[in-house]
Amino acid sequence: MSIDRAVLEQLERVGGRLSEAKALKLLDDIAWPREVEERFFASGEGSLPEVEYAVDRDGLARRVAELRELLGSIDGDAPALEWLRDNVRAQIAAAELLEAAGTRAFYARSLELYGGARTRFFGGALSNIDLAEHLTDRLRVHGWDEASDPEEEPLDAGALRDQLAARVAAREPPLAIDVTLDPRITAKVVAGMSRVRIRPEATFASWEAEGLWHHEVETHALTAHNGAAQPRLPFLRAGGPRTTRTQEGLAIFAELYSRSLSIGRLTRLAERVRLVDLAEQGASFLDLYRHLRARGAGRRDAYFDAQRVCRGGLCEGGAPFTKDACYLAGLLEVYAFLAAVLRGGLRDEVELLVCGRIALEDIAVLAELRAAGALERPRYLPGWLRAWQTLLPYFAFTSFMDGIDLGPVERHFQELLRVAADARPAGAGRRRRGGPREA
Repeated sequence: MSIDRAVLEQLERVGGRLSEAKALKLLDDIAWPREVEERFFASGEGSLPEVEYAVDRDGLARRVAELRELLGSIDGDAPALEWLRDNVRAQIAAAELLEAAGTRAFYARSLELYGGARTRFFGGALSNIDLAEHLTDRLRVHGWDEASDPEEEPLDAGALRDQLAARVAAREPPLAIDVTLDPRITAKVVAGMSRVRIRPEATFASWEAEGLWHHEVETHALTAHNGAAQPRLPFLRAGGPRTTRTQEGLAIFAELYSRSLSIGRLTRLAERVRLVDLAEQGASFLDLYRHLRARGAGRRDAYFDAQRVCRGGLCEGGAPFTKDACYLAGLLEVYAFLAAVLRGGLRDEVELLVCGRIALEDIAVLAELRAAGALERPRYLPGWLRAWQTLLPYFAFTSFMDGIDLGPVERHFQELLRVAADARPAGAGRRRRGGPREA
């Protein structure tokens, strides 16, 4: 397949401009300083945090004007050019979102980019909050068992740093990523293309450390490095908000497939969708914080999750940052894509998922660009894709399960469980199942 030379020239010209532009660090710019956290706890956890965003609105306005001019310079209606326009529009949208930080307009723009808790899947009846409620119900502990996991000492920040650094160093081909401790960050871990920063006093369960490897390094850093390595399209190292749902879905899938997605982690992801829903309905930061504390969250965990939803928007409620509402939606879409594509054994199309930071909607045009020689195969592959011989059987089996009614099978085993429960000695098995809440 060939692409018109004029189209390729515009891809290189506009793509070059996008690559040369200074990366917009949205999450860094709306992050709350550690001082806000310290003041909140020092004041007795009873006052709304006061946050100011040091946003260069004049600089952002100039950036938007330049991008709009670049957008207007794209001439033609080829699919690759419309995809190029989408990428320029994404950078405009990100700049306008940051420009609105600390105002009610931030929420409206966030909703357009990420969706919200009530956003529906593919125009159907089910929404993000429906998926979150379903998962919460399925993960809820209903019984009492004597079986338990062995007690395990958590990893401190230094141990996690050493573990991640060793895995990065041993990886082939190598990824250029520094792993450091950073007392300035507010989250437990902050990761970018070339650096992973860990909060020094944080601790991590073993499954949490494993999940961070697959989520941050083997997905987010990996796709950014693959994008940067594209000779003609290096702007794929930073896809912007339009790619967030797919990228987060891909990262959660990597956790799920590696068996490092724990009950606590998935429950917390579902709870964050509920927090977005509450904030959209007017709940303040304090309402969210108290809601989490009432559900058993620790003080720091409750603070972290409440501030994730309120950062960039309004602490008094009604204008949240809705990014957390799209993680589970992204997982659902990535899983559905893989189930459909892998049934045909289409490995080339699966590899397109990690050729840069892309959205699922880009797959068709990326396949066209690859066929024309404008897009190269990804240099780095995540573990789940390198293990192709185990990936295809997994989806081959689940595709059959999708087509049968499991109701009679479930009812059969539920009856067996009732019989087993009745056979227990009186007073036996009175310890609640499940482990502690995620750190």
